[in-house]
Amino acid sequence: MMKACSSKPLMSFIKPGISNSTIHAEALWASFVVEHNLAFNASDHATKLFTKMFPDSEIAKSFACGRTKTTCIIKGALAPHYSEQMMESLDKCESFSVLMDESNDKVNKSCIILIKLFDYTVGDVRTRFLDMPIVNIGTAANLFEALKDSLSKKGLDFGKCISFMSDTTNVMKGVRSGVQKRIKDECPQLYDVGCICHLADLTIKAGMETLPVNIDQLFVDIFYFFYHSSKRKEQFADNWCSFFPTEPAAILKHCTTRWLSLLRCVDRYISRFEGLKSYFLSCDESETEKVQNIISVLENPFTKPILLFLSHILPSMDKFNRLFQKSKENSTCQLYNEMGRLVRLYASNLLKPDVIKATENKLGSLNLEKRGQLADENLGIGNATWVHLTELEEEHDVKPFYAAVRNWYVATIKKMLKKFPFHDTLLKDLGIINPEVAFTNS
Repeated sequence: MMKACSSKPLMSFIKPGISNSTIHAEALWASFVVEHNLAFNASDHATKLFTKMFPDSEIAKSFACGRTKTTCIIKGALAPHYSEQMMESLDKCESFSVLMDESNDKVNKSCIILIKLFDYTVGDVRTRFLDMPIVNIGTAANLFEALKDSLSKKGLDFGKCISFMSDTTNVMKGVRSGVQKRIKDECPQLYDVGCICHLADLTIKAGMETLPVNIDQLFVDIFYFFYHSSKRKEQFADNWCSFFPTEPAAILKHCTTRWLSLLRCVDRYISRFEGLKSYFLSCDESETEKVQNIISVLENPFTKPILLFLSHILPSMDKFNRLFQKSKENSTCQLYNEMGRLVRLYASNLLKPDVIKATENKLGSLNLEKRGQLADENLGIGNATWVHLTELEEEHDVKPFYAAVRNWYVATIKKMLKKFPFHDTLLKDLGIINPEVAFTNS
């Protein structure tokens, strides 16, 4: 299990007479460094710290695991051990899945490759690290070759590969020459359902693009307006405190590639809406183009009701995403039913009950035309939105808002029906082994 690392042989660190308990403690520390992504330099400090923290411990007195030794333990002992453990399980397995993703590093772009298999050492399905090659030119051909080489180094091929998971980019999922297509050429039995969290995010993006105000851009513009300026932050805090007795919460950064970012930002900006509006209207830079763009959106009478509407409807999508980001044993069994539940929930906010009922279990035949939609006063927009609209309609025609809500629902539901794998009969059949369904049926 002990191999040489890049600098010194690992055995050169094992002092005569060292106890197994101390070796065990040092191995645990090295594992801790890896698990929590700590800097190796922390090991130099930990060795001294443990002696002071536990002066009556013989293990602490003999513990000596600086950065060089920690590196050697990780590279020369832990990595080979877990790699061998994984290979033993792979030898016993009839199949495995591959998970693959690229980094966005500017210097060297890494490609992380994971293997999902039934690990006989723990008696359960586990995801294990396989390799992380450098692929600076991330074409489908290069990524496929990197994957093939990584499997070959471990004595594997695509013969046992039954599924492939990645993001939904054309490089990975392209039907003509993507990585997945190249794997299927060598492995016709390959199964792929796509990343449901990516697909769910695409459905929300489709709805956001229909709105009359660009909410995503508003969040980005406001965040970066304050980001590098302590002066602006201080001015905003002073302006805020003149209206409210509490300190303003931090301006959140909205990252459009983070699935759970939008709702957090929506709720934060709703609670800070009036304060932000007041600040930008009175700030010293109100004449600049950047600030004028922000002001035009904040002064739009439909911006706040749209935020309130999003605050009402996005939690259901967040709940869906969180469910399938968790490592739950039965989450795949739930997928088909949860997709249907989400579509029906959104449809119930837009369509008349008889229109939804007419589709029975054939969601693809949902009629989203205007004649089948609810009246404005019955649309699902949330209580807070209704209260705000009641005040708003005294001065403004609110019909454009209702039209925007309808467009949002139609675009989102259409994208769900197009992108979600409702056609996958295997996913549908897997529902019967969902514990909730099984117990209900019994």
